[in-house]
Formats: sequence, structure tokens, C-alpha cells
Amino acid sequence: MRLLESKRYRDDLKKAISNTDLSELNNKSIFITGGLGLICSTIVDVLLVGCNTTIYVGARNEQHFLERFGGIDAVKYVHYDALSDFVFPFNLDYIVHGAGLASPDLYTSMPVETLLSNLDGVHVLLKYLKDRNSGRLLYISSSEVYGKKTTEKPFVEGIYGEVDIDSIRSSYVIAKRAAEMMCKAYSSEYDVDTVIVRPGHIYGPSAKRNDRRISSDFAFKAAYGEKLEMKSSGLQKRSYCYSVDCAIQILTALMKGEKGQAYNVGHDDVVTIKEMAEIYADAGSVALTATEPTKDEVRAFNPMRNSALDNSKLKKLGYKDTFSVDEGLRHTVEILKEIAWDHD
Repeated sequence: MRLLESKRYRDDLKKAISNTDLSELNNKSIFITGGLGLICSTIVDVLLVGCNTTIYVGARNEQHFLERFGGIDAVKYVHYDALSDFVFPFNLDYIVHGAGLASPDLYTSMPVETLLSNLDGVHVLLKYLKDRNSGRLLYISSSEVYGKKTTEKPFVEGIYGEVDIDSIRSSYVIAKRAAEMMCKAYSSEYDVDTVIVRPGHIYGPSAKRNDRRISSDFAFKAAYGEKLEMKSSGLQKRSYCYSVDCAIQILTALMKGEKGQAYNVGHDDVVTIKEMAEIYADAGSVALTATEPTKDEVRAFNPMRNSALDNSKLKKLGYKDTFSVDEGLRHTVEILKEIAWDHD
């Protein structure tokens, strides 16, 4: 069973779409890089269910594309690698740029590729829009650009903390900061229309099975009946956001965001990693245990103790949350179970 064939998933898409107006995207063409990833594949799903849009999905592996979207006329495959030169054979109204390494273990094992895929990837796309003198680019950054929090208040746009530039894991956050500045530079110098979103911790059934982020790893393990192993106290606070709500927020920013501005993408309900794990364990009826992390796992840990986000700026554009954290986590496990059972 494909993800889009899950009744629960389609119902969630329809419910979220009913809370927003996507009509501005009808009869438009959108190029989505990283279109097979957790966030961007959900954006594709929202567009398929909620709009009449021509969607170009940029990805490196055509077979993976066919498994996810093959046979759907509105979705077209484009071979795209953020580290390679690219020629665009079509006209575009919008670009959603989400390609880049997005798994913590890769930030330390492939720091060069982490840096280049973010910076070079967005540069090619910005130059394309500059040369065409039309279109809008939305860059998917990360809440990690805020660095270390100095207060318990949620992060708001424009206030930043320290980043440890001596840590190789910082390749990711430094790349994201640099890519954001590249967007702002093209907007300032060449009047290219750009907008930035900074997602918090996103989870959902569109994650890949090999995604090592804890919110994805635990979702699959809970769905497959495997015990969950905590490698820390789990007291870190996060703005966990269901991928369906995340996609709606990003499309809201794409349509209505102010040129050159950045918007937080997250959820009002701030929970700890432990609380997230407890919900997953309950949803999957599996055990939750604690074990010591390996040195490599410690190196890949997100150093932010509290990465709660304030997304009131985006809500001023008209966005409203559809799912609570509890609902989203439980629905994720339910959907993954449904897909897994169909494959048995």
C-alpha cells in the first residue's frame, strides 16, 4: 500500500486542507526539491489532494519516485542533485527548496556534503529565478539556526543564540544560516522573491525507514512492535509538529509570506522527547527503556536543550493548527501500521 492509499492519512490531509485556502495555487507549476523527504513529500500530497497544480518533484532516485508517486499525472519526475549543475527545462511559478542532508548522523559523517548541498543547491535555484526575473522561492531552513537558547521562552524570528563553530555537527546549522543569507542576498541585490521557513521537529508517516531522527525512528519501531530505547534523559523540549500541519504552514508562507522574511514552523504544544516517546510507546503497545548512547550517537545529538518555537508570525498569515501533538503521533503510528500490514 502506498501512503496516499491510507484512509487515515487521506482523511488527515483533507481535514487540514479544509482549514486553509489553497486556491491561489490552482493552475500553477511548482518545483519541489527533496520531494521524497519527510516534509516535501507531504507538501506534494497536500497539493495533490487540495489543488489543481502541476508538480515537478526533484529527486536523485527515479525508482524511489515511482514507488511514491508513479502513475500520478500531476506529479512529474525531475532528476535533481543539489551537488550537481542543473538545467531547468520548464517554466515555474514557485520553487520549494527542501533538498539537502537532513539526518543527524550525516552531519558528522558527511559534513562537507552537508555544507555544499545546502549552499550550492539554493544558489543554483536563486540564479535561475534571477535570470528569469519571475517566480518565488521558498527555502526550507531549520529551527537549529537559532543556536543555544538563553531563555525558556520559545524562539521568535530575529533572536539568535550561540553556535559552537568548533563542533563538526555545526556543519548543518552553519550551512542553513549561510543558505538563508544567500536568499536574503539575492532578494536584496537582485530583487529575487524569496521567503524562508524554519521548521522545528517534524514527524509523520512520510518519513523514510532509515531516518535516524528519534521522532521518525521511534514511529517505525512503535508501528512494527519493537521496543523504544531512550539514549538520554529525554527532558529536552521540542515543538513537535505533524508533517501534515507542517506542509500547510509551509504552503501558507509560500502564498502569503512577506518577501525576504523568515517564519517559524512548529506547534503550540511544547513537549519533551520523553513525553513524545511515551505517546509512541502507548500507541504501539511497546516497551520504553533507557540505555547508554554510543560515542557516535552522542556526537550526533542535537545540542539544543529547549528548541520550542513561537509561530505566531506565521499564524498572522491565517494558519491554524489542525492536530494536537498527541493526535499526530498516534495517527503516525496508526498509518505506518496500516501500511506495514498491507505489505505482510
